[in-house]
Amino acid sequence: MTALIIIGSILLILLCALTLFGFLAFKRSFSRKIYEGEQFDAAVKKVGKRPYYKEYAKGIYWFRDFKDKEEVTIQSRDGLKLHGYYFTNPDSNGRVMIMCHGYRSFPWFDFSSSAKDCLERGFDLLFITERTHCESEGKYISFGIKEKYDLMDWIDFVIKKQGSNAKIILSGVSMGSSIIMFALGENLPHNVKGAVCDCGFDSPKSVIGFALIKVFKFKHLAKFVSNFVSFASFIILGKFLGSENTRKSLSKCKIPVMIAHGKADDVVPYEMSVKNYNYLKGEKLFVSSEKAAHGLVYYYERDEYLKNLDKLIEICGLSNDN
Repeated sequence: MTALIIIGSILLILLCALTLFGFLAFKRSFSRKIYEGEQFDAAVKKVGKRPYYKEYAKGIYWFRDFKDKEEVTIQSRDGLKLHGYYFTNPDSNGRVMIMCHGYRSFPWFDFSSSAKDCLERGFDLLFITERTHCESEGKYISFGIKEKYDLMDWIDFVIKKQGSNAKIILSGVSMGSSIIMFALGENLPHNVKGAVCDCGFDSPKSVIGFALIKVFKFKHLAKFVSNFVSFASFIILGKFLGSENTRKSLSKCKIPVMIAHGKADDVVPYEMSVKNYNYLKGEKLFVSSEKAAHGLVYYYERDEYLKNLDKLIEICGLSNDN
């Protein structure tokens, strides 16, 4: 009997410790990150020693200095003021790309170089800043669980701005890609014609579990501990981390999708994009890179990336010739 009490006490202490860890991990990983200094300089600093540093920096300041841009806002369904930048192309004829940045990042960082290529293809560009990032309000990031509804509201914003003539391609990097993939399972307006999903994860729970491997070293232990972070998410956000997954959403997708991922990615496993590609039932493209780390496929495989982007635009009927 004494032994059972001791074992029970140990298990209870362990359970309490893991629950506490789950809440601390949630607070650490899901809260807003504060960057020092002016936001564009902060983005350049974030580049650090990344490959293609000069290209990143040049693109970030191109974004800052672009003349024909407008700051825009919407209100989220839970009352947050969300901020974005709208770049106007006089030749767009209602074609718009909505750009979704990654976790704790900036739109002018993740699209620092590719944005110019998209603009040159005749699109207006809407760079959204996701909840709990930059000028947008919010206390916690939800890894796509709530952000997918924010994206749907941005889609409505574009349709109101452009009218029934709006023709939209969604483009995302990292978490922004996952936000798009989760939204693709919803009943989106017919104005949404295609999507670009670069290095996105298949569910918030699985990517948190993958990140925890660096802490706990063992895959199965990390996966087990991720359940406690998911529980914290349920208590704080009202949703478990596994409530969104691409297997559920992409099986409902009816529009063409281009997926990109680098095999050297140690933030979001390459295999997640392979899964995402296989979940898709419609027209789809895949751009792979042997050397590209997280979010760098565009830089390592620029020609192949743009060739497939042009093909996607053509499949969607949105090329300059149409």
